[in-house]
Amino acid sequence: MLAIARAALHPRSSIAPRKRSPRVVLLQGPVGPFFRRLHRYLERNGFEVLRVCFDAGDRYYARGTSCYGYSGGRQEWEAWFADFVSHADPDHVIYFGSEREIHRVARSVAESSGVNVISLEEGYIRPGFVTVERGANNAASPIAGLKPPDDFDALSVDSPRTDFKGFGRMCIHGAVQYTIRTLFSGWAHRELFHRHFNYVHEVFAWVRNYWRRTMHLRRNFSAIERLLEHHHGQYFLVPLQVAGDSQLAKAARGWSNARLIDAALSSFAQNAPDMKRLVFKIHPMERGHSTDERRIRSAALRLGICDRVDVIDTGSHGLLTLHSAGMITINSTSGLSAIAHGVPLLLIGDALYANQRLAVCARGEPDFDAFWQGAPVAGAAERRLYIEWIKATCLKRGDFYAKSGMGLACQGVLEAMHAARPVQASVIQARSTGPVVREELCKHGSVLQGVQ
Repeated sequence: MLAIARAALHPRSSIAPRKRSPRVVLLQGPVGPFFRRLHRYLERNGFEVLRVCFDAGDRYYARGTSCYGYSGGRQEWEAWFADFVSHADPDHVIYFGSEREIHRVARSVAESSGVNVISLEEGYIRPGFVTVERGANNAASPIAGLKPPDDFDALSVDSPRTDFKGFGRMCIHGAVQYTIRTLFSGWAHRELFHRHFNYVHEVFAWVRNYWRRTMHLRRNFSAIERLLEHHHGQYFLVPLQVAGDSQLAKAARGWSNARLIDAALSSFAQNAPDMKRLVFKIHPMERGHSTDERRIRSAALRLGICDRVDVIDTGSHGLLTLHSAGMITINSTSGLSAIAHGVPLLLIGDALYANQRLAVCARGEPDFDAFWQGAPVAGAAERRLYIEWIKATCLKRGDFYAKSGMGLACQGVLEAMHAARPVQASVIQARSTGPVVREELCKHGSVLQGVQ
């Protein structure tokens, strides 16, 4: 009520033009406190930050900062955000996960208003990097399918790689955030969840994930050791993806893990050379949720090739790729590992690296039979140039979950903002900054000052 009263004392028509700080709108971030840290980092660097929270999980990890609570549903979101942008007049909108529905809508609204959009994702190359791009990521990236420009100099790229060990923290933050989101969000908020699941089943799946990781450790190690020592260049690697991954929903051309398993095994049994093997790698985050291993082993037994098929759910992806005869993927970022290591790559769906110079791009109609016989690979210099270009164009050093990497990631986001649109902090605006603008925005949603 106090904010509304203040707004009444400062009608927009009476606001005199004045200098203002550059303004940023934060939407949903990665699980955990990264966006809270980014919020404070940007404020220390002269930005005014406006954050929108969508559910109880967002609010929990926004505590200690001010934010606007969106309480509407899917149908109202576009009009709400368009009005929000018209009043806030931001220079930048930042979010994590460009294919979440709220972010696809927000991107359209922001770009139509001339607002720069920064989209974050897990690093295309991991560990040690995070993805920071304009607009969208993966298959929707502005550089998807492209090659480096002629004037790009890979020698100028300085991209040291550090493992910040953030996976464990990501799992913990995810458990906390999704628990709070599930238990304390209203029905209107639930409509905007980008991922829906049964809470009891989810807890069970993560307990099973840990159990399988522990119980399969020796088996995985033995299988990997055998592959590297006795089957170098004689096995094809198939990295399976997280079933709820937005890339499978939006850019897979109708393919799923189950369809890939069935099609690859059937073709392999009929047409692959007898000395070749097929290795499926289950994603670590899918280990407790998936029944893919049962499906693979059952199909392999039925087809009479169970002695030529391996299933693993841990181990160095880069090492397995390096020693393989080729990789098949729907559209996983693992494909970049195949490009980096110079092994044939069959891409079924759409991806950042969907270029015929770099991969066999099937566009939804893969020819597995031909792939078992071999496929062309780009030259080492061309592949190295492409990987360094991706690092220079899309990636920043850091981590969204480990404390040691968050500061670097915040710095990388700021660098991307300045590179995308030079910020003019001294631009004269017709609107005021600080409390007055916040009061103007009160009508768009509850303003949560210093959420605790």
